[in-house]
Amino acid sequence: MSRRRQRQARSSANVPPIMFQRLQNRWSPYEILDPAQLDSLHDASMTILEDIGLDFMDAEALSIWAAAGARVDHKAQHVWIDRGLVAAALTTAPSSFTWRARNPAHDVHIGDNEIAFGPPGGMVYISDLDNGRRPGRMADYENLLRLTQLCPHLHFGPWEQVTAHDIPVNVRHLHRLRAGIQLTDKALMEAAHGRIITADNLAI
Repeated sequence: MSRRRQRQARSSANVPPIMFQRLQNRWSPYEILDPAQLDSLHDASMTILEDIGLDFMDAEALSIWAAAGARVDHKAQHVWIDRGLVAAALTTAPSSFTWRARNPAHDVHIGDNEIAFGPPGGMVYISDLDNGRRPGRMADYENLLRLTQLCPHLHFGPWEQVTAHDIPVNVRHLHRLRAGIQLTDKALMEAAHGRIITADNLAI
C-alpha cells in the first residue's frame, strides 16, 4: 500500500461517521426584547390587522375570512382582522408537529426546542470552480439536491436552492418537486405562489 493510501486509511479510520439526528436546544432563547417591548410589538401588529387591514385578491379567501368573523369588503378585496379572532386562531395551532419525510428515518420534528437545519433557497445564480458564476439551471438544482441528501447536518430540502432558468416558469415547480422526490428522501419544502402551484404540490 502506498504512503498516500496509508494516510487516507488512517484518517478515515479515526473519523466516526456523522449520522442524521434530531437536535434539541438545551439553552433558553436569547431574550432580545423585554416583556413590555414584546407587548408593544404585538399591539402594533394587531393594530395593523384591525385598523389598516390586508388585501386578499381571491374571492374564496374573502368568503373564508367573512365566515370566520372578519370584516370584509368584497369589492375592494380587503379584510380587517380583529385581534380576538387572531387570539382564537392561535389556540388551535399545535405546539409541535412532525414533518414527514419519504424516509421515516428523516422525519423532522418541529417544536419542543428542536432545531432543524436546511440549505438556503431562492438563489438566482450559482458558482462552481469549473464554470464560474452563472444563472442556475435544472442540472444545478438537481446537483444541490444530491448534496442535500448526502449531508447529515441538513434535515430538509428547500423549495428552490437555485432558480432553474432553463425551465418555463409555469411548470418550474413541477420539475423541482419531481427532482426532490427522485433525489432525496428527506422532508421537502415547496413554493406556495398562488392557488395553482399550491394545488399541484399537494396533489403530487
